[in-house]
Amino acid sequence: MDSFPEIEIAEFKVYDGCSKTDNTFDKLNIAYGVDRNYLDGVGVSITSIVMHNDVPVTFHIIADEYDKGFLDKIEKLAIQFKISIHLYLINALGLEILPRTKVWSRAMYFRLFAFEFLSRKVDKLLYLDADVVCKGKIDELASFDLKNSAAAVVRDVESMQSKVVERLKMPELCGNYFNSGVVYANLKKWVEFELTEKALRILTQDNASSPSYKYPDQDVLNILLKDNVIFLPQKFNTIYTIKSELRDKSHNQYKKIILDETILIHYTGATKPWHEWASYPSTHYYQQALSLSPWKDDTPKKAKTVIEFKKRYKHLLVQHKYLQGIVAGIAYLRKKRN
Repeated sequence: MDSFPEIEIAEFKVYDGCSKTDNTFDKLNIAYGVDRNYLDGVGVSITSIVMHNDVPVTFHIIADEYDKGFLDKIEKLAIQFKISIHLYLINALGLEILPRTKVWSRAMYFRLFAFEFLSRKVDKLLYLDADVVCKGKIDELASFDLKNSAAAVVRDVESMQSKVVERLKMPELCGNYFNSGVVYANLKKWVEFELTEKALRILTQDNASSPSYKYPDQDVLNILLKDNVIFLPQKFNTIYTIKSELRDKSHNQYKKIILDETILIHYTGATKPWHEWASYPSTHYYQQALSLSPWKDDTPKKAKTVIEFKKRYKHLLVQHKYLQGIVAGIAYLRKKRN
């Protein structure tokens, strides 16, 4: 990328648990782009895919750092399920100039470079966020014809559709605004249209007329891919927010969203299924995959950010863990003050 010469990606390690020796890429290539906080989530996401599917898959992970614990477990995962997992290291210092939020780090932009870099190896790529869990067969995607479209995507939830008009001043996106957590990209078209370069140009614009990007990478992809996508059914990106458990005393309303036909569940929001306070029936799909993964004996993630501290105490109170909730509330106020 000429505009960002300091951004480099290089293959870091390959864990090949397959019996084949030619190291060719399989029928379906799946990629993740994360920082270290989401690495374990990727491991469980991969587990959820291979436990439900027989279709040949090669996995690709792009991150800015890896720790030994993760590397040991990802190697075990490759051997356990006889799969190929490629790790790439990205030097992303140049991304510091791009907008970021309190919830998402610069890793949200790694997907842009995944599409660009992996186009040298494969023609099609399924990108998944680390908080996507599989509960069904993805064979349909493996054989899906992208035709001349740049990508196949899933429309975001209804509440997002009207808001996009006000935020981006693009009424034509209403009803067609997609969520970028699941993107099946035609990499030949991606490179032909220079989509990564164009996205970075938009994101680095610094003028008063630029719209407010609440979801920077997702907003820009919607702008660039307008009229150049195929819409997939919701079962391939069923969005569920664990925050909704705060309003559902029965904790069974998730069954109206996560259906039998759902294939990919996307746990959006600050609370993730790997957090210690996310103990709800709606996360059992994640827990099932976790129990079969090398991460099964790890303790659930604790709160780190101010937003996570806030979510933790609210969920603990809803779960009738009142003493823990009060203690967590005090911890949140201290964290917020500092």
